[in-house]
Amino acid sequence: MDANSGYVKDGDGLVNIYQESDQLVGRFTENQLELYRNVVENIRKAVMEEFQLEILYFTAPTFITRIIGNASWAPNEMHDEYWHLHVDNDNTPHYDYSALLYLSDYDREFTGGLFAFKDKTRVHIVEPSRGRLLMFTSGKENLHHVRRVRSGTRYVMSMWFACDAQREFRNFLDGKVHRHFQT
Repeated sequence: MDANSGYVKDGDGLVNIYQESDQLVGRFTENQLELYRNVVENIRKAVMEEFQLEILYFTAPTFITRIIGNASWAPNEMHDEYWHLHVDNDNTPHYDYSALLYLSDYDREFTGGLFAFKDKTRVHIVEPSRGRLLMFTSGKENLHHVRRVRSGTRYVMSMWFACDAQREFRNFLDGKVHRHFQT
């Protein structure tokens, strides 16, 4: 799910959970919206501190991803195959920094689903743990993938940041951003 636009990918394609209304009233309380904004801002500040940056801008999307381990599941399209090696800014060139906030625990809530960086000589594994924040530059130096989830359910919130002010996404979760997108 893209938390900002409201798009959710289900078995039938894309649906928008926000399009039924001009406001998010009833979907989220103001406290929940404020919590989301604070989480994004705290992660932005953590990335700035870790990489010693003076400026950094949140950019869309923010994906909240649920992956269910199911050996009989077959992907409908290439984008369903999350386990392929990739570089984030190959997909979206303005991504400068990537951040993942894990919302579930490896080996307790799911098996498989390990995050793996691959360089020329080694594979570096990150074990998901609820509350763990993984931050990295979005370029070719960080080729990575997620291994297939074998059982249980893996949750993660993924977001990206840019150094270019023109790429800043300012109006997230205002209840109106979905108007800019069509299904």
